[in-house]
Amino acid sequence: MRISRAASDERPVSGFDLTDALFVGAVVYLCSIFGIYTAPPGVLAAFWPTNAVLLGLMLRRTHPPKLLHWLAAASGYMLASLYMQHGWPKSAMLACTNLMGVSVGYFLLSRMSAEHQGLRHPRSMLHFVLVVVCAAAAAGLAGIFVHPVLFGGSAAYGFAFWFSTELVNYIAILPVMLTMPDVRRWLKDHKRRADWPGLHIEQVAPLAAFAGSLWLGTQLGGPGVIPYPIPAMLWCALTYSLFATAGITLFFSMWTLLAISSGTLVIGANFDTQQAIMSLRVGVTLTALAPLTVASVMVARNELLARLKYAASHDPLTHVLNRGGFMINAEELLVTPQLMRRPVAVLMMDIDFFKKVNDSYGHAAGDVVLTSFARVVEGCLRGGDLLGRLGGEEFAVLLPGCSEADARIIAQRVCDAFARHTVAVGEGKLLNSTVSIGASCADNTGTPIETMLSAADAALYKAKQSGRNRVELA
Repeated sequence: MRISRAASDERPVSGFDLTDALFVGAVVYLCSIFGIYTAPPGVLAAFWPTNAVLLGLMLRRTHPPKLLHWLAAASGYMLASLYMQHGWPKSAMLACTNLMGVSVGYFLLSRMSAEHQGLRHPRSMLHFVLVVVCAAAAAGLAGIFVHPVLFGGSAAYGFAFWFSTELVNYIAILPVMLTMPDVRRWLKDHKRRADWPGLHIEQVAPLAAFAGSLWLGTQLGGPGVIPYPIPAMLWCALTYSLFATAGITLFFSMWTLLAISSGTLVIGANFDTQQAIMSLRVGVTLTALAPLTVASVMVARNELLARLKYAASHDPLTHVLNRGGFMINAEELLVTPQLMRRPVAVLMMDIDFFKKVNDSYGHAAGDVVLTSFARVVEGCLRGGDLLGRLGGEEFAVLLPGCSEADARIIAQRVCDAFARHTVAVGEGKLLNSTVSIGASCADNTGTPIETMLSAADAALYKAKQSGRNRVELA
């Protein structure tokens, strides 16, 4: 959870803050060394990832960065420049120019919603482009004063050079930083081999088409080969995650510029001036905005569809499956090959004397009892079991791969746990409720879910007739 800037600034500098700041400084130093070695002045393949990476690091932090983090970043710039023997004055001017754009970008992006920061809104890319243009313009303004002093040339050229360079790097790299998933959370969600996404032809085809379009460009040549990969990249944007699409567009930008500079991609044009080089770099990078925009819109669309699907299949009060959602999920689960020829059980559960709870304590108290019961049941089930509210105080559970003996144990566990559970119903009043459960078992999943529910419902009626707060088998 993000805390307010005022609250975070009041926290004393801890050992964690110092370690975190050192990490930021180390990343800035390593990225700067990489950029210096791969981007000598005047070379087409110039690539400076440091500023975009630093901005992404600052934005992805749980707490807003402290002054210590900015000082560590400045030190990383300085040490990298001094390592290349640029001297103190030149190193200081370059560090200030780099931090100018990063600070403006952070000031603007940090005030955007998390949805826009993660590029998950249909208009996120528009906001993103406006912000990176402002950040690049801030670096360009610093370049007006720094570039003529350090490299010669006019102030106008200094602005154009720094602006275009920063714009290219922000658009190419920053989307990857903003959409990168949390590695620890991702690994936690994919502990088992079965949790890993499988590879199917429809998932591999877009990437294969992208690789083929890059190869085709090297074979044909000519000025029109640069946009050859765009249809494949749009296909990737419709198929893959936003993070994967951002990585593909970054690869496209870097590969195209490197291929042109090395002669692998021949487009039949001369790039013997800095203006031509800057124009090419900006044009290639802006071309990558199309698949990024499509991917961003697709993320917003998919999240909206997921919310609509959840609302259609879940009970709004207890947040478990509703009748329709339970029946659909149960039918899908029963036809999975892993469960074929394995036993399956169904539980029908009805909260005892629920109407009396509503009449005595009000419907608000009844809602509390329902939600509490749903949580108690969830705590008693296994992973993979289905719980649904069929209506009123009636709930059902599907237990795949469960024998009759195990079904009785699970049902009794629910019965005992809910009997022990106390519900606060307002004004300091505590209420204990009970549940009656009927269970139905089948030797395999070939039995229709409706048949099993009917048998379990008959057992539930028997449990109520036998005194309630008990489990009966069909």
